[in-house]
This record gives sequence, C-alpha cells and structure tokens, in this order.
Amino acid sequence: MELKWGRSNTILVCHGLFIIFITVAFVIDARHSRLPNKLTLCGTLFGVLFHTVSGGWNGLLFSVIGSCTGFLMVLVLYVIGALGAGDVKLFAAIGSMMGVMFVIQTLVYAILWAGLIGLFLLLIQRKMRVTGSKLAGWLFEICALHKFETLFELKQQKNIKFPFMYAVFPAVALTIYYSLL
Repeated sequence: MELKWGRSNTILVCHGLFIIFITVAFVIDARHSRLPNKLTLCGTLFGVLFHTVSGGWNGLLFSVIGSCTGFLMVLVLYVIGALGAGDVKLFAAIGSMMGVMFVIQTLVYAILWAGLIGLFLLLIQRKMRVTGSKLAGWLFEICALHKFETLFELKQQKNIKFPFMYAVFPAVALTIYYSLL
C-alpha cells in the first residue's frame, strides 16, 4: 500500500513540525532568555525548503514573503528596544513556516499577551503608578512635542523584562486555534 500525500497531510506535517519548533524555542528561551541562531535559522530554512518542495515556486514565494514579513515587522520593535534580536529571527522563522497571515496574527496576539503579562508584573511588583506616569510623559513628548528620539531613549530605561516567548507561545496557540475554525 502506497501512502499518497495530499494537501491536508502536508498541512498537518507542517503544523506538527511547527508546534515542535515553537515548543523547543519556548523551552530554550524560558531557561536561558535567548534564542540560538541555529534554532531560528533551522526554522527559517525548514519553512523555505518544506514549502518549496511541497508547493514549487508558489511554496517558495509563500515562505519567503512570510519570512520577510515576520522579520521586518519585529525588526521595528527591535530598533526601539522592545524586543531582542532572537525574537526578530524567530518571527522570520514563523513566517517562513506558516505564512504572512499567520505571522501577522501571531504578532498581534503576542503583543496583547505581552501587555497583559507586563500589567500583571507591574501589579504584583506594585509599580503601576510610577510606570503609568512615566508612560504618560513619554507619550506626551512623542505626540505633543514631536520628540521622536524619546522612542530610542526608551531603550536605556530600566524596564521590567521577561522572555517574549511567554507571550508568543499562547499567541501561537490562539492563532492555530482560530485558523482551524
């Protein structure tokens, strides 16, 4: 009996390998607060090769556009100091494996989750009032005074930090869930 690969089997394999990839990334980032280049590069290359083999030129285009989208969107957050370089490469890999719409949805959900996690950390550390007044000052400088260099000064601030994967992991779960509906 010969196994025939259809589109649904290809999607299942891709989703399964992606879930393994994102779980490994989560464990490594939670333990070491960094994402190794080898991991993110392997994820990106896997996405490109998998989609090229399974979809030809269209698959290659799907993967490359997804990878570039993920990379460029998170690069903006890296430049202002909100995320690390590993996160930029991670989203390139996510885009390469799962495509443009998936990486955009995941980033939106991850930012929302990061905001919730940040608020929770501020509440338990009792820093809500101080951080709120700092944020109001920064927003005033940026919006009213047009001092856009304030964005880059935020990088030097001592902020509450946590691995972004704490937000990415549930964001991926939500994106997968809503993509299956």
